[in-house]
Amino acid sequence: MRNKSMNVFVVLGYLVIFSVVMNSFDLARAQEGPVIHIDPITYTFPNVFEGESLSHDFVVSNRGTADLEIKDVTHQ
Repeated sequence: MRNKSMNVFVVLGYLVIFSVVMNSFDLARAQEGPVIHIDPITYTFPNVFEGESLSHDFVVSNRGTADLEIKDVTHQ
């Protein structure tokens, strides 16, 4: 149980890092269009015992000039 829960958070972490990297490339170009912003970009979860649940909210916002569409979110 613990490994599956932690895997979800690890995948979410990689998604956040990927979004931040892609966001930095977007900022280097013109600011037109949607620009995703995630705060905080990282979060370190404390140790957890089997059967215990953890959660953390990541705030996703659009700092661009067009609608930001999030069409699919998955985890492994």
